[in-house]
Amino acid sequence: MSLHEFLGEERLLEWYYTRNSSNTGQTIGYRRVSGKIGLTNKENGIRGAWVEKRVALFKNLMILNGYRIIPLSEATDATKDDGFETFSEYQPCDVLMLEFGGTNLQFYQKYWDKTVEMIKAHKGRVIFLNDDPDLPFLWELLPDEDWSRWTIAANAVNSDVVAEILKCPKGSTTVDLPMSSGMEFLEFSPGKVSQVVYIGRPNGRSKYFKEYTKSRHLAISGKEAEWEDYSGLTILENPQQRDRRNCYRNFAGCLAVYDDKHKRAGWRTGRAYHALYAGIPVCAPEGNAGLGWCFPIEGAASIEKFANMPSEVRQKIWEKQKSIVEKTSFNPRPSFQYFFLFLFNFQIRKRLRKLFFNVHKIFFSIFDLK
Repeated sequence: MSLHEFLGEERLLEWYYTRNSSNTGQTIGYRRVSGKIGLTNKENGIRGAWVEKRVALFKNLMILNGYRIIPLSEATDATKDDGFETFSEYQPCDVLMLEFGGTNLQFYQKYWDKTVEMIKAHKGRVIFLNDDPDLPFLWELLPDEDWSRWTIAANAVNSDVVAEILKCPKGSTTVDLPMSSGMEFLEFSPGKVSQVVYIGRPNGRSKYFKEYTKSRHLAISGKEAEWEDYSGLTILENPQQRDRRNCYRNFAGCLAVYDDKHKRAGWRTGRAYHALYAGIPVCAPEGNAGLGWCFPIEGAASIEKFANMPSEVRQKIWEKQKSIVEKTSFNPRPSFQYFFLFLFNFQIRKRLRKLFFNVHKIFFSIFDLK
């Protein structure tokens, strides 16, 4: 019995329990390669939880497409307290879906060992979901793997560049899958302060922040030790995962900054989408194809101008950005429906290719063509 059941409260994940138990479609074994998975709005931690997108993904799979999810990772305490049950050993499934995670084996060895064990037990298609180019799959852990059964679905526009950055093995397929699809928008927030907020660290982005931090209209939320090279800054405390949306809503807008790796791949960086869905407009330097919908800025002066725009103007910008993202997210390339249809019909496609090859061979033999 879960804590909510004992107290007579409605479970936070009732949408999951009701739909997943009644679905009769294809099965997806879902595992985070390292670490636990959380699905509630009460998760602890400030980084790396990926809660909103994971919830959106589950809803896309179950509600829009009728698939049944078999959780193969341990749940966080908050999710476990809701009554969410998982499997510690591999369970037969049509597709094994692996979510990206920490790659430092000094900390995550036991998780990766179990992940490799499950991959070897699984005989069908494998999908690796990646929303961070700095957290690739550890391909070397599977020296004898058949990579032709793997699809790497990344939250980035330029799939060829993604394959290069993640060092995807030959034979695997890399596709663009917008991962904000299904996240829920809050209403526009006019903000309480005339500042643009950046939540995170400056790693690989110093060429931007050397200029942007000249503006008193830029607020930084993060760890002081990571910003010690930038003098005169007041660093706000990083919000907890569960408080992040409300934190964004206090500001006039959000600054999204990317490093060269994200720029080349056209990566849809998380903070831009988190802020937009929280109800505030987003600005960013130009050049990242995955963030083409953001309001363009060049330097400290443009940040000040953006932060001081009247709320009705910022609302129009937010509404325009929301419209663009909705069209992109709900019509991804390929869409969720066709993406998973493509994966589940892998064996059918193999048979069709074999049939085509045989017909092709017969055709050439009839006409004596070389």
